[in-house]
Amino acid sequence: MSPIDPAVRQRRSELMDDPQLDATVHRQALNGLRRVNWWSRMDAVLWKAISVLKPRAAGPLRILDIASGGGDSAIRLAKRFQRSGEHVRICGWDISPEAVKFATEQAQSAGLQNVTFAVRDAIHGQASGESFDVVMCTLFLHHLDPDDAIQLLRRMHSLATQQVLVDDLRRTRLGYWLAWAGCRILTRCHVVHVDGPLSVGGAFTPEEAQQLAQQAGLKTATIQNHWPQRFLLSARVSHVD
Repeated sequence: MSPIDPAVRQRRSELMDDPQLDATVHRQALNGLRRVNWWSRMDAVLWKAISVLKPRAAGPLRILDIASGGGDSAIRLAKRFQRSGEHVRICGWDISPEAVKFATEQAQSAGLQNVTFAVRDAIHGQASGESFDVVMCTLFLHHLDPDDAIQLLRRMHSLATQQVLVDDLRRTRLGYWLAWAGCRILTRCHVVHVDGPLSVGGAFTPEEAQQLAQQAGLKTATIQNHWPQRFLLSARVSHVD
C-alpha cells in the first residue's frame, strides 16, 4: 500500500524548502536532482514542445526558466538547441543564492555563454517589464499552495510572448514508488531521498493543474502525460512581442 492517497493532496514541508539548509548539503541535493532529471529525460520533453515555435527574426529565442534550481534543465535544453543549430538565450531565476551560484558554475563549466542565472522571486517579486518568448518551470508547482500556484502561472503568462510550459509530477501511487526507488538508486543524498516521495504526495493532478491554469488566464492550456509519471502543461500565449 502506498503512503499517499492520490485523491487527496498532502503538501508537506520539504528539506530543500528550508532557506537555512547547509550550503554543502544543498549542493549535494542539487547534484542528486541533476541525476534524477537526467533519468527522467525532461529536457527532451521541453525541447520537443519549444522546437515547434517559429524562430524569431529579431534574434535568438528567449527562454526563462523559473525556479531553475541547479540549472540542469536550462543547461541540457541549451545543449539540445546547440546541437540542432538553433540559437537561444536562456535565463534562469531562483530565489536561492546558493542554487544560482551552483547553476552559474555549471553553465560556465559547460562553456554555455548563452545561459545565465539570477536571484529572483518570480511569485512575490516586483514586475520588471521583461518579456521572454517561452517561460517555463519544472518540478516547482508542487511546492506551492493553490493561491501561489495561480499567482505563479499569472506571472508566467505576463512574462511570455509565445508559450508557457509547466512540467511537474503526477500524484499517483506508481509515481510515489518510482520517486522512492529512483531517488535511492540515482543518489545517496538524504535530502533527495526524503523530498522525492514527499513531492509526489504534494503534487497536483493534471486535472487540478488544468483548473489552476484556467484561473490564471491560460485558457489554451493543454496537458500531456509523460515518463516517468509526470505531466507537461503547455499554453500558447495570445499577445505578441
